[in-house]
Amino acid sequence: MTSTDGTIATVPHRLLYKQVRDAVTLREGLLMDVLSRTTGFADGRHCYADVAYVRGANGREFTVDPSTLEAV
Repeated sequence: MTSTDGTIATVPHRLLYKQVRDAVTLREGLLMDVLSRTTGFADGRHCYADVAYVRGANGREFTVDPSTLEAV
């Protein structure tokens, strides 16, 4: 699930390319991608965080925690 350099990888998500709402901010848009990005090292290993990229109605993308997304 990591890329060749170990820093970023696409993560499967059941709402990919569907209209979603972020339950925290209530922003809505089309889920474009979910990436697992490295956030640094701990105990000699990479630490990762998943980030969802959502395209809003205005065409601008914003990032959210993928665990807060719900279908519209």
